[in-house]
Amino acid sequence: MPILEVHELEAGYGPIRALDRVSLEVQEGELVAIIGANGAGKTTLLMAISGIVPVRSGVVRFRGGAINGLQPHQIVRLGIGHSPEGRRIFPRLTVRENLELGGFTQPNSSQLKRDIDEVCGLFPVLGERMGQLGGTLSGGEQQMLALGRALVGRPKLLMLDEPSLGLAPLIVTKIFEVIAGLSSRGIAVVLVEQNAYAALKLATRGYVLETGRITLTGSGKDLAADRRVQDAYLGE
Repeated sequence: MPILEVHELEAGYGPIRALDRVSLEVQEGELVAIIGANGAGKTTLLMAISGIVPVRSGVVRFRGGAINGLQPHQIVRLGIGHSPEGRRIFPRLTVRENLELGGFTQPNSSQLKRDIDEVCGLFPVLGERMGQLGGTLSGGEQQMLALGRALVGRPKLLMLDEPSLGLAPLIVTKIFEVIAGLSSRGIAVVLVEQNAYAALKLATRGYVLETGRITLTGSGKDLAADRRVQDAYLGE
């Protein structure tokens, strides 16, 4: 059974239908990339899975159970983490406070501390900035914080929306190293990423989303070799 199954999903904003009968699945520990042009519906897809955008029709199942209609905090408690586009950290809270909020589902304070320490092991700079306000961090440090905050929630599935956007190459390399290692921790990943080449290189499988519809799917390797994907997204 897939850890995540999306079937015939439709969602949008007012009269606009941003997703048109989208179907996909993610297996345990798998990294699935979603690529597509700006406005294709990638962010809306993640937000619909997270319960932020209402689902008009279709079904989203997590570990076999339908999660349509649940509130975002209930979906997080089930084990779905979401690091949104634009980071969305709390700028007036410290790094520690941001991380602690990410662990709101963790009732054990000792375990929460261990989880925060583990995140600081992945991103040592966060350990050096614990008392610093989130809004004073660099863009790369804020992205590390956003990813770390999602990981503190101990997700079984982590959705990442444009984690490399606007970051320096060295920071991007570090972010992707951490993402690549998540499957060894038992975490499945859905990765929306404007750097299609890097995303497909990491991905077990991928989907191409165009104007709200899935138009191609396959292994990351096969999609990267597909001439249609190369022409549209890889600049080859």
